[in-house]
Amino acid sequence: MKFFLILLISFTLFACSSTKQVQQPDDNVSSEKFDETFDPNSLDDDDIIIAKHEETVSKTEADKVKTNPLDEKISYREANGFRVQILATKNIETATLTEQEAKDLFATMEHKVYLIFDAPLYKIRVGDVTDRNDAEEIRDTAKDYGYREAFIVPSKVNIPETKSY
Repeated sequence: MKFFLILLISFTLFACSSTKQVQQPDDNVSSEKFDETFDPNSLDDDDIIIAKHEETVSKTEADKVKTNPLDEKISYREANGFRVQILATKNIETATLTEQEAKDLFATMEHKVYLIFDAPLYKIRVGDVTDRNDAEEIRDTAKDYGYREAFIVPSKVNIPETKSY
């Protein structure tokens, strides 16, 4: 029995030993093969200069053009309401294209379009309404625009709230 035990231990030690040889550095390789004297700062290259575009509108001028004086007095509060979901997809490209298309279509109705990521789906939802009848109108309009599977989703919505001064 002791013989088998010794044989088993020696076999285990032999099986666990490494057979890979350690490679010694080769002294014959000289460092002269590589030219390490190159200095990139010594290159005589031109620096890239980006010219300013003269016709750009300053940020303050652009803000004056785009801002409505009433927008400064409007704040939003979150409330329970409804949105209309027009698309759910796993493809981000399809979602962003549909979002842009919906923004163009619903701009006349002044409804906001939202791209929401709810793993693993990207969802496009339209509107911020608290009344179910208003949501049904948005849904019907979406179906008229070709979003045949549009449906109403209960959601937290952003409701404009005017500040009194």
